[in-house]
Amino acid sequence: MSTEKKSGEDQRFQRKTVLVKRALQLKYIGMVFLSVLVASMIVGGDVYYSLMRAVLTECPSVTDRIVQFNTVLLVKIALYLGLMLLISLYVSHRFAGPIYRFEKSCQSLGAGDLTHRVCLRTGDELMELQEEFNGMAAALQTLLQKDRNLAQRLSEQVGEIAKRLPAEAGSAREDLKALKVELDHMTRSFKV
Repeated sequence: MSTEKKSGEDQRFQRKTVLVKRALQLKYIGMVFLSVLVASMIVGGDVYYSLMRAVLTECPSVTDRIVQFNTVLLVKIALYLGLMLLISLYVSHRFAGPIYRFEKSCQSLGAGDLTHRVCLRTGDELMELQEEFNGMAAALQTLLQKDRNLAQRLSEQVGEIAKRLPAEAGSAREDLKALKVELDHMTRSFKV
């Protein structure tokens, strides 16, 4: 029941911070921005240079109009670059959020909570990784539960053997009791 409730809470999870992983997102935004800027400058600069050269050669009297055109062009370029920054911020957010969730989930698993599962928002990237991660956590939980059950059975058997030893086998009895304690605590640090 608590797993279902936790799962429902995760489904309603809404990120309020735009830069969830600031360094990663800024690096991504910078790479996208620079890539688009360089490509635009190369292609746009070549087209602009070729066009202006042809126009000025054919009709040198349009110089005033070209200056006006250049002003409008610079404003448009600034607007396009601003729009590109917003789009790259949005896309980086769709990746950084899931990465942040995976980091937190790894910390939970590393702390011994094998019941923890990753739950990403609908539309986030890395959904396939979520399925694989949750499958891995479930497999670890199953394996550890089997080991815990085996350790419990062995502990009970060691306890039974210790009880059946004669009184003069005190040293062996103490060794078996110590072994029983170790078996009892072997997997207790994990939540399964």
